[in-house]
Amino acid sequence: MTSSLKKKTFAGFLWTFLDVFLIRGSVFIAMIVLARLLGPKDFGLVGMIAVFIAIGKSLTDSGMSHSLIRTTRPGQKDFSTVFYINLVMSLIVYVLIYILAPFIADFFGYPVLINLVRTYCVIFIIIAFSAVQLAILTRNMKFRAIALYNIPSNLIGVLIGISLGYLGYGVWSIVWMYLTIEIVRTILLWIFSDWKPKLIFSWRKFREHYGFGYKLMLSGLLDTLFKNIYNVLIGKFYSAQSLGYYERSKQFTTYPSSTLTGVISKVTYPMLSSITNDKERLEKTYRNLLKSSFFIIAPIMLTTAAVAEPLFTLVLGEEWLPAVIYFQILSLAMMLHPVHSFNLNILKVFGRSDLFLKIEVIKKIITVLAVLVAFQFGVIGLVWSSVFTSFSSLYVNMYYSSNLINYPVKQQIIDLAITLLITLGIAVLINLLVQAMENFHVIYQIILPVGVGVLCYLGINYIYKSSPIHTIINLIKNKK
Repeated sequence: MTSSLKKKTFAGFLWTFLDVFLIRGSVFIAMIVLARLLGPKDFGLVGMIAVFIAIGKSLTDSGMSHSLIRTTRPGQKDFSTVFYINLVMSLIVYVLIYILAPFIADFFGYPVLINLVRTYCVIFIIIAFSAVQLAILTRNMKFRAIALYNIPSNLIGVLIGISLGYLGYGVWSIVWMYLTIEIVRTILLWIFSDWKPKLIFSWRKFREHYGFGYKLMLSGLLDTLFKNIYNVLIGKFYSAQSLGYYERSKQFTTYPSSTLTGVISKVTYPMLSSITNDKERLEKTYRNLLKSSFFIIAPIMLTTAAVAEPLFTLVLGEEWLPAVIYFQILSLAMMLHPVHSFNLNILKVFGRSDLFLKIEVIKKIITVLAVLVAFQFGVIGLVWSSVFTSFSSLYVNMYYSSNLINYPVKQQIIDLAITLLITLGIAVLINLLVQAMENFHVIYQIILPVGVGVLCYLGINYIYKSSPIHTIINLIKNKK
């Protein structure tokens, strides 16, 4: 890695870390506050429409932002063409969901969903106005600028959301929090971004970017549909309260896993794209990223699962304790999220959106079969099926990515297995300590077992001379 690229990558990690963990972390904290103010039912209502929001976002972008990032020398024709297509797609998708809103409400049996869907989905149009600006900043690795745009947008959105929650607006406080964040960010990007669309449109550029992007869009749609299939099934056949428990648990497991993945993927995607011609260097860089990220995320997920009961009691209140079992099971599935993401990133780096789509089809067949079996065992059965699909899908991702770089599936599994076994042992120890301290205050039930677990984890890895520790230290040492 050249000195210039190394500096950009390290700076990107720092600013993206700040953006995701501190700035966007404010939204995570706001959702905890709102969980205490609103209760499971309101979050269940948001969970019911989550699939339609996610589908709309995938259709609006059509995967073309990823195409802009990987294009060697994109120009004004590329940017303006993608901007207008995104805008048109967002309007079409919004009109379709606006018309479908009454049917969505009838399906779940909650009339309030009509206005919720119609209001929340305005976010498609808002995002379309800023997607190209964000793609340009990401492509140029200007993560500091992205973080600085996100600071005011997230803080203002959080203040709006919590204020509405205290004033008794219920589920609408969540909707307006997210809308406000996107509105403020889009306004800031239009005011301060160097790029503005021109009255230019190229059918050749459209075919070029859409030819790459539509496969990612279809893959994203499949992924979105099946990720939210649990929301649909629980919302339809069980109560909004049960969906609220599931939705909050999913969000709490998703935040640490997805945000860490987002930090690394966002920074390394343009970086890896620049070294595709050197497969040996690419494989070495990728392997270090994979091992280091799993070294961090595995203990975070399993440790929080081990202290879930006192953690939920302290943070959310006893009303949310039924969600603990969902959280613990989902932690096993989300632990693998960074590995999934990095394997799929390799396909995008090499421009293999065809393989990306093929893999998603295979994984969704696995998901359907798992859900059909698990549905017979109620909500808990459905949640456990997500763990099965996560582990089985991991093999599929690894198989196809290993064919593009010299990093066999067997070696990937070996690299991750050692960290996983150590982490599982530490998690069991932490949980035993929590049970032994059941008569202590919940704060002590969290701090003391976690403290013991962290010391044991670092100590064992130090004695074992774990390579991820050295990789992380070297990255910091060699930042210059």
